[in-house]
Amino acid sequence: MPKRKKSSRVNKFYKKGELLGQGGYGSVYAGTRLSDGLPVALKYVNKDDDEEMQLPGMEKPMPKEVGLFQMVNTPSTHPNILELFDWFDRPASYVMAMERPDPCKDLFTYCQEQGGALDEDQARSVTRQLLGALEHCQNNGVLHHDVKPENILIQTDTKEIKLIDFGCGDPLKDTPYTEFSGTPEYLPVEWFQKEQFLAGPGTVWSVGVTVYNIVTGDHPFSTYTSREMQNVEFCAGVSPVIKNFIRCCLRPRANDRPTLEQLQLHPWLQQSS
Repeated sequence: MPKRKKSSRVNKFYKKGELLGQGGYGSVYAGTRLSDGLPVALKYVNKDDDEEMQLPGMEKPMPKEVGLFQMVNTPSTHPNILELFDWFDRPASYVMAMERPDPCKDLFTYCQEQGGALDEDQARSVTRQLLGALEHCQNNGVLHHDVKPENILIQTDTKEIKLIDFGCGDPLKDTPYTEFSGTPEYLPVEWFQKEQFLAGPGTVWSVGVTVYNIVTGDHPFSTYTSREMQNVEFCAGVSPVIKNFIRCCLRPRANDRPTLEQLQLHPWLQQSS
C-alpha cells in the first residue's frame, strides 16, 4: 500500500535521535516511532533541486525518491530493500521515516573492517540477496541507478542486506538514460563512450563493479575510457568462478551481458556457502 502523506509535524509521530550520516542529499538521523518504540531512520532532504513524480491514484506529485520507494514497497515489500514507513511534506524539505536494521553497517565499512574484502562465501551471500533486490526493483518499474557498497546495508548479526537510497533512481524505461546520475566508478563503459546506457545492462555492470570491489577491496578500472575498460585484471586469490561472474557483468558490449535473471543462474551463485 502507498504510504500516507501526513502533516509536516514529524515529531508528532517520531522522536529524532543522533545524526547517522550527512551529505549533499541532506541528513539521516536515528529515530524512534512513538506509537510502539520501533527504531527508524529519519532522512531529511532539501527540496532545492529535487524532482517530483506523479503516481497513479495519488492527487498530487511527490518527491521522486519517495515515489520510487513507494513503487518498490508496493504491493509488497522485499526483505532486501529498505522499507519506507511514512513521509512528511514540509515547505523547504521532506522527511522519510524508514526501516533501521540494528546492528548494521554499510557494506563498504563492513568490508573495511573485514580486512578490506569479504571471503567468497560472504560475497556470494551478499550477491544473491542484491540480485534478488534488483530484480524486485526491475519488476516494480524502478531503476536504482546507484548500486554500490555504500548503498547496501548489512546486518552484522544475520548478514542480511538491505538496498538503500533511491535518491539517484528513476522510473524504469526501455529507452536509454542520457542524464548523469549515480557514481562515475560504477557507470558502464557505454556511458563513457556515448553518455547513455540502458537500464538492464547498466545495472548488471554496476553489480560487477560492486562484486569486484567487495572481493578485492579495489575498483576494476583506474582510467575510465572505452579502451581501458575492455579488460578486467584481478589480484591473486580470486577464484576462477568469481572472475567469470564478474567478467560476465563487465562485458564491453551491453548486449553481451546477462540479464539479472540469467545472472542468478551463474555457477558461482549455485555453489553452497
